[in-house]
Amino acid sequence: MKRKKIGVMGGTFDPIHNGHLAIAGLVKEKLALDEVVFIPDNIPPHKLAQHWSPAQDRYKMTELGIQGKAGFVISDLELKRAGISYTYDTLKYLRDSYGDEDDFYFIVGADSLVQLHTWHKAKELIKLCTFVAVTRPGFASDMADTLEDFKKQGIENVVMVETPEFPVSSTQIRNLVRAGKPIAELVPKAVAEYIRQTDLYRR
Repeated sequence: MKRKKIGVMGGTFDPIHNGHLAIAGLVKEKLALDEVVFIPDNIPPHKLAQHWSPAQDRYKMTELGIQGKAGFVISDLELKRAGISYTYDTLKYLRDSYGDEDDFYFIVGADSLVQLHTWHKAKELIKLCTFVAVTRPGFASDMADTLEDFKKQGIENVVMVETPEFPVSSTQIRNLVRAGKPIAELVPKAVAEYIRQTDLYRR
């Protein structure tokens, strides 16, 4: 049986936006992934002091955002598990669930990859997947030293994927909604409609 290549994209998705979807689509295409699993965080460990929208809203927006996009699926495993959403726990669960027949590719911003050594159970984590470091055009060279350090440590399972810069963030979208400004160009239509119907960022 052919090994499946499964991308994993975590985030608060508050809300999911067109940048998230475009990056996932490009990584899926460039690495020939069979699917990309979107996993909304429960409590991201690097953002403990921040406030997030209710889990059910973030899950629903993510579900609506990927609707109709081939190879994109959603998982509520971190929301069900509750507590802090450590990447190690998530990938260990996926590895145990899928078995050793499939390969996992964890999609992360190149800037976050530099801090990999500070992540929860970092040494164990790097054995569970290939890290896909997404970087902006012209910035791949900035990662050269980091990749070289990884190689010296025997860490070979890191790949770089250059993607266009998408000038959009979830924070920007929330601020636009609060200011009564349009977001139709920044999020999928179904997500914009959900935000409008629930008055999510004006509650």
